[in-house]
Amino acid sequence: MNPKERVWVGRLTHRTAHDDFERALDNVLRPVPADVRLITIKINLCDYRRAESGATTDPVVLGAMLDVLHNRYAGARIVVFENAATSLDVWAAYRLLGFTEMANVHGAELVDVSQAEWIRKPVPHGRFFQELEVPAIVDASDLFINFAKLKTNGLTKMSGCLKNLFGVIRMKRKVILHNRVDDAIVDINKVLRPDLCVVDGVIAHEGIGGPAFGTPKRCDLLVAGLNSVAVDACCAKIMGFRPRTIRHLNLCAKCGLGPLDYHLDTELRGFSYRNYSFKFQFIEYLLRNLLRARAGVAA
Repeated sequence: MNPKERVWVGRLTHRTAHDDFERALDNVLRPVPADVRLITIKINLCDYRRAESGATTDPVVLGAMLDVLHNRYAGARIVVFENAATSLDVWAAYRLLGFTEMANVHGAELVDVSQAEWIRKPVPHGRFFQELEVPAIVDASDLFINFAKLKTNGLTKMSGCLKNLFGVIRMKRKVILHNRVDDAIVDINKVLRPDLCVVDGVIAHEGIGGPAFGTPKRCDLLVAGLNSVAVDACCAKIMGFRPRTIRHLNLCAKCGLGPLDYHLDTELRGFSYRNYSFKFQFIEYLLRNLLRARAGVAA
């Protein structure tokens, strides 16, 4: 079995987060990468929403993962980054949501990549872009971690690892891409390939108010793997979606970015996808997207 087709699902809580990440990395990162000098971590700060909302990265959970990484890669530089968005000032979000203090305590460097160096890369057989800029620091990293949230999304049904990289598209007003969001997600995932995909599901969120205004849902789950498509396919099933009905996920699989079929590896006794099915207003979702398509603009 190709190790990229394995997806590991385990328990994740605030109290046990350090040990939870230890087990996840033991199961997923085999063999352990050698000579790691620079680690970059893409988090999810889609709005000025606290972790209890289920919409944004939890700084407590992130801090636990940073400690585990420091233990494994002593001396490595660890950079946590986010990119400016339509209504997001990254440095304000870092301060307001507790990331500045977290980085000081756990020895990480915070970066707003919108203010950093970018490099251009061609998009092979691009669906929307023929060329994209990517953060130079990510391109130079030895271990690039995509640290996503387990949540639904009123535009794309779900937010996971693939959608998390949509935030790395350089333009600030990414809302103008919403009418071609699936194609844009495919293109950015063609040029940025994480080495490790991790999804925080301590507090997830459900409903069509995502990515920022869904309803919090405690799941105490951690999903991890080496391939974004496989990990997102597993997350989709946890939330109650059929992976092939998630357009950007299906497109990424058809482009050869990863499989929708995977081997589930879990430490959870009696694990069942049905235990976590998320609420999602499908009729309202369809009506919203029909109106958006008719308008021909981002909405």
